[in-house]
Amino acid sequence: MSQAKPLNWKTTGAVVFVIALIIVMQTFGNDIKGPLKNILESKWIVFSVWGYVGGTFLIHRYLYFSSELKKDSFIYKHFGAYAETLFGVATYGIAGTTSLALLKGLYLQTFYDGLYFNGFGSFDLVSMFLLTSFLLVYCMFNTTIMLKDVLFHSETSAIEVK
Repeated sequence: MSQAKPLNWKTTGAVVFVIALIIVMQTFGNDIKGPLKNILESKWIVFSVWGYVGGTFLIHRYLYFSSELKKDSFIYKHFGAYAETLFGVATYGIAGTTSLALLKGLYLQTFYDGLYFNGFGSFDLVSMFLLTSFLLVYCMFNTTIMLKDVLFHSETSAIEVK
């Protein structure tokens, strides 16, 4: 007889969240369009992404100054640790805000009568949506992992056996 495996709460929670999101969108889809448009057109979302990415990278850089930086990377070797941090902030910040700008254009073109991507077919627009969504999720996911490292940072260092 096989033993019952424990329930994976993270996966179960993610599935329940996605199902709940689908139900909410189906039920209140037209009511959500306006506020979502206002959020995408506001300037604070760009500042929020830059603040989140920049703050997380800088604090992470401060806490993990010597122990966990990739000292064999090209930027670190030639420009130093501070340049690597600045390039990281710029890369993730630009990726996040550019993804948001493209998603805003796709949203406004799809649900409103805006024309942002002239000459693009439906396959191109779907491909653009998938790629920019992935880029935004990738950027925010990796930044959140760094924030998790910052929030659960321990002052003790690992013991190295030589």
